[in-house]
Parts: sequence; C-alpha cells; structure tokens
Amino acid sequence: MRARPQVKTYLLITKLRRWARIGAYPSCYPNCSASIARRNYARLYARHESLARSAGLTPLSAYPPL
Repeated sequence: MRARPQVKTYLLITKLRRWARIGAYPSCYPNCSASIARRNYARLYARHESLARSAGLTPLSAYPPL
C-alpha cells in the first residue's frame, strides 16, 4: 500500500474494523461469507497486531458476541 504513514494507519484500522464487523455480523453483509472475512481479519491482525490493539480490537473481534 502506497500512502503517507498517517493515512496508511487510518486505512489499515478501517480494513480491520470492516472485516471484524463482517465476521461478527454476517447476516448484515450477505455478499461476503463470514469465513472469508474472519480469515482476512486474522491475517491483517497477525501482520498489524499493535495497530489493532490500539484500535481496541482483539483476536476474537471477528466472532459473534455471546
């Protein structure tokens, strides 16, 4: 991704939140399966763990609340 560091941080957090939301609430997003969203979230989380933690996301954010 080619972006300024400030913009890159914002874009990565937006991507992480998007995949977490689709994984947690798949009925709201019928065009994407929950398993693909969770896989994408897990890969982004593994690559940018400190950024995700600073945004308040955890490894379980992509799963529905109990």
